[in-house]
Amino acid sequence: MYSFSLVTLEDLQKIEYASQFPGGQTSWIADWYHTFKKHNDNLFGANKKAYIVTAYEGNKLVAVVPLMRLTRTYFKYFKLQFLEFLGQQWSGMGYDIIPIRNLEAGFVEELFHWIKKNISYHFIFLKYLPASSRLKSKFHFYRYAGAPFIQISSFSDYETFRLNVYSRKFREDLRRTYRKIGRDGFTMEVEQHDIDENSLEAMKSISASKTTDGKSDMYENKLKENFHLKIYKQNPSKVVFIKLNGVAVAYGTLIDVGGQRIGVDAAFDRKYRKYSVGIHCVDQIIRSGFEDNVQKLSFGLGMDTYKFQFTNCVEEFFMCYDFKIRLKSLFVLPYFHYRIKKINQHVSSVMQKSEQQIKTKAENNKTSNNNLIFFKSVEM
Repeated sequence: MYSFSLVTLEDLQKIEYASQFPGGQTSWIADWYHTFKKHNDNLFGANKKAYIVTAYEGNKLVAVVPLMRLTRTYFKYFKLQFLEFLGQQWSGMGYDIIPIRNLEAGFVEELFHWIKKNISYHFIFLKYLPASSRLKSKFHFYRYAGAPFIQISSFSDYETFRLNVYSRKFREDLRRTYRKIGRDGFTMEVEQHDIDENSLEAMKSISASKTTDGKSDMYENKLKENFHLKIYKQNPSKVVFIKLNGVAVAYGTLIDVGGQRIGVDAAFDRKYRKYSVGIHCVDQIIRSGFEDNVQKLSFGLGMDTYKFQFTNCVEEFFMCYDFKIRLKSLFVLPYFHYRIKKINQHVSSVMQKSEQQIKTKAENNKTSNNNLIFFKSVEM
């Protein structure tokens, strides 16, 4: 039998534990909550309240579950309370129960029995779960997201990786655009910097050009900018720039967490699109991963098409949900179930298409000796 209790964020900071994901770190949780607590919209929610659940077996702490209750409004006036992982609402990179000691098979059942008795809500939505999550013992899992990655430790060097993973066409595209840069009178330089005021100003200038493609510029939102700066301060981090004749035209920011390197933010100046400067920047980031002996390089959550030019592995993430039998819950349940099924179908379709692309790339790449590495779900 387990016992459960709620603790404050300050209490959590006194507990020593290791999280499988960056978003489970004490500093990440506290920074996220204090940054976005008063930011109200339907993505972040309103009336946020942290519920940090601790689990004990006897007098031994065995697990921590950082949750947050928030309110969202549907159909203008229909307010619902949600219980979610704290931080999954934006900039999440994976979440799960954080075990401190071995947990018995019945742990999840006891945990959610206690949650239902002690916390008021309409729905539980838990997102960005790994396939290995203990929550699978109780809930049905729906595909929700993916994170393409490179297992750098499985290749002897960058050249071996390039010949085994990059398609012949992609290798030629890199060479062709590099030659074009030179023909048009530019010299391409690669620079790595700490993230400070100078590098941040260059990043903001490049990121602003995203809006020409209808994408959002993160730095337009001061809260999001401040939170990312806290991430860079709390973890070993750097930014890689591509410069043409000394002018920064593309960047990618990186953090090192738990033996892996994670791409956090990237952009390229749309005026230099024809030179594929964004692609060259990612290629240089991969090169630096080999130079720094990184074990794993993750491109972060999101299955953008361009990421699959660089890798043939992706980590799948899932979501699950539950509800209390309340009038509001039952009223909107069919709507939420429909949306979840559509997301599951969409993500499954993207995964299947990407896997087929990887197979085709491997078949066309005659130099490949490692063409059977398909999608894998692994722990970060």
